[in-house]
Amino acid sequence: MIRYSEWIKLLAVGCLAVLVTPIGATPGGERIEFSSLDRSHPLPVSGTLYLPEEKSPPCPAVVMVHGTSGINSVGRFYQDSILQAGIAVFEVDFKTGIFTGPRDRPSPDALVAMGFAALKELRKRPAIDPDRIGIMGFSMGGHLTVNAAFEKNRKLWMGDEKGFATHAAFFPVCKSFLAQSDCRPTGAPMIIFYGTKDSYGEGENVPLFKRLLLNRFKFGVITVEYAGACHDFNRNEPPLSYYDPAAIGGRGYMAWDADAANDSLTRVVDFLSKTLAAK
Repeated sequence: MIRYSEWIKLLAVGCLAVLVTPIGATPGGERIEFSSLDRSHPLPVSGTLYLPEEKSPPCPAVVMVHGTSGINSVGRFYQDSILQAGIAVFEVDFKTGIFTGPRDRPSPDALVAMGFAALKELRKRPAIDPDRIGIMGFSMGGHLTVNAAFEKNRKLWMGDEKGFATHAAFFPVCKSFLAQSDCRPTGAPMIIFYGTKDSYGEGENVPLFKRLLLNRFKFGVITVEYAGACHDFNRNEPPLSYYDPAAIGGRGYMAWDADAANDSLTRVVDFLSKTLAAK
């Protein structure tokens, strides 16, 4: 099997293009700069593309979107296992130079435009299968992951192009979805992970959202509930209480839960492997 460090220099897909590591690439990954699709506010964003070593291109990929705190240990907790499953990881940075925290983070609509921009950017890469690109996100990124699954948003930003092939959301703050008049899904598979003690009300809102999608659209979203788990249960750092207007009473709380985190790791890799498998 040709390893990443070897085939990165080889001709890709029918020898039509050469994929090389650019100057400034981070170790083991290629840094890619691109812009949001919202031309009225063309925000400059970036991401780092990590390719699996034990997989010949073109390979499936997942866009990984951080929460309000930015790229941290949460994404790293899942990255290696996803790569080992033969799936590329495009870890985007939608925070640097864009916002600083809960008080000034972009609107959900602005984030959706960024998310679909990442999809379009990945589809340009010869090493990636354009039809097998999913999205996975945490908290703010989880909200984006679900938002990108709505047909109205796909049509707005992608036109006649297909949207993401699969959606894996972690504690996506579902409350606002319950009041949306049009949340018809694209039909792509979706899974949501959450804890019953989530400070954003996920213990109540995720089951309500699941029921809404089933009753209104006959769409079955997979949900995985962890009893007693808090927001960011997969953040292996000290517990943290913080301000966030989206949280109940404006106070968010996050705490590591090893059982929930490890179980979600196994489940999400299995979900991505199955839903991004070659047809």
